[in-house]
Amino acid sequence: MWDKIKLHMGQIIQYVFGISLMVGCIVLTDRLNTHTPEALKEFKDGVQNHLVWSLKGECFFVRPYSDVTVYLIRVSDCDKK
Repeated sequence: MWDKIKLHMGQIIQYVFGISLMVGCIVLTDRLNTHTPEALKEFKDGVQNHLVWSLKGECFFVRPYSDVTVYLIRVSDCDKK
């Protein structure tokens, strides 16, 4: 048993290194693609930092992320029924 492991030690190390490299790339890619909004931006006009309702009566908070991107954050407490 140990003789077979010693004989194939190079291949085992290559497989472990390859798998760990792939997992590391997947984790790094996932972390780089995750965007978390920073502090609220201040705007003079518009619907940013306000509550809005959809045609279905669902309530959303409009949170600005950049000058051209906003997030609609679902707030179920203020839904119109």
